[in-house]
Amino acid sequence: MKMKTATRILSVVAATLGLAGTATAGSCGYDYCWGAVAVGPNGAYGFAHSWGSEQEAHDVANSGCEWDCTITRTFYNACAAIAVADNGGWGWAYESSRELAESSAMSYCMDNGYNCRVRVWSCSK
Repeated sequence: MKMKTATRILSVVAATLGLAGTATAGSCGYDYCWGAVAVGPNGAYGFAHSWGSEQEAHDVANSGCEWDCTITRTFYNACAAIAVADNGGWGWAYESSRELAESSAMSYCMDNGYNCRVRVWSCSK
């Protein structure tokens, strides 16, 4: 009798641990969770997150700026940002958090221009 109870408890614990792993894996499961950021002229921008393929993320971001984006970057299981300068210079980055991605994008942008501003960001993880 005690053995059956112990077996049931172990089964419940194992099932619970299995569910917890799936719940923390993110909306894309354990595979790549694709995202994209895109910018274009006249303030156009688009973004995508939590897609199962790079192409889907790319297409969704570009549709956000009505296919007028001139810069599109894809990434997976991370956060990304594009910063644009007044003179047309720009920078992009992907990092583990939105804050880090925006900071890195701003840094790269300032290497290429002045008065940089983050135009778009997205996280996909």
